[in-house]
Amino acid sequence: MNIAVVDDDRDLAALMCLWLEQAGHVCRAFFDAEAFRRALESDAFDIVLLDWVMPGLDGEQLLNWLRRQPVGNLAVIFVTARDAEDDMVRILNEGADDYLVKPISQRALLARVNAVARRLPGRVDEGRLHIGPYDIDRRARTIRYHDEPVRLTDKEFELAHFLFSNLGRLLTREQILASVWGYEADVNTRTVDTHISRIRKKLHLVPENGWRLGSIYHQGYRLEQLAEG
Repeated sequence: MNIAVVDDDRDLAALMCLWLEQAGHVCRAFFDAEAFRRALESDAFDIVLLDWVMPGLDGEQLLNWLRRQPVGNLAVIFVTARDAEDDMVRILNEGADDYLVKPISQRALLARVNAVARRLPGRVDEGRLHIGPYDIDRRARTIRYHDEPVRLTDKEFELAHFLFSNLGRLLTREQILASVWGYEADVNTRTVDTHISRIRKKLHLVPENGWRLGSIYHQGYRLEQLAEG
């Protein structure tokens, strides 16, 4: 999933992103509401983790703004030091999907994120994806194309699964490195480009088959379904 963290505590925001990326999500941190609002002009997110007290537009104001915007099924989880029951009830009644009180633990955060994700419309079993002619089984680590198995290396499978899990979204090379390789010391962005080229060929991700795995100059890659393959 593509997750945003909006919190002016930079250390905490970085820590939450680290936890989420280790769990296989894509995460971006924003340190004020305006930066997040600008990002929504070009990026789509599944979940936003939102602090309440921030300079400028606060979390409650941002929540009310979000609920008036065409942002799809964006879920909002408040992560705040405000622990009064009245505050929690008010924010949930205003449209938040969940509420966590700081300090938080890694296990609690991931559990709440997973619980909210299961309630999002259109979510599928994270262990298996069925998209067009592709059957991707995360547990068996296999991909079938038109019911025929495709031979992939371990990293090619991880990269393909990450791209299909974020279909239609722009993914930077840095996000791909973090999710697939974990920023290993001997890996660089050229490695991403090489693996992209391999899975494009092996999985037939080309326009004549109804797919585009395209490079966005100086930004990253996007996998798009152009038509039913």
